[in-house]
Amino acid sequence: MSEALKLERNQDVAELQAEVARMADMVCEATRQAALDGIGSALSLAADRTLDTPDRVRDIANQVLSRASIMQGEIDRFMAVARGQRH
Repeated sequence: MSEALKLERNQDVAELQAEVARMADMVCEATRQAALDGIGSALSLAADRTLDTPDRVRDIANQVLSRASIMQGEIDRFMAVARGQRH
């Protein structure tokens, strides 16, 4: 393998490692924030039981699903880049 090819490959590996680290940080932060939001919402709902509690629970569940969908999109884009495809 030529020296230039080795350097290019090393650069590609370094870029991929940086992307993996960025993705891991983003997933960890999103998970942490979702957990904090969910805990806060659960405590709020538990303290404030009213007739509209089921609707509020559904709204929170929809918010969580929306965040999960966004994260799945980010993961799909990351995997495409990791496979050498462009998004």
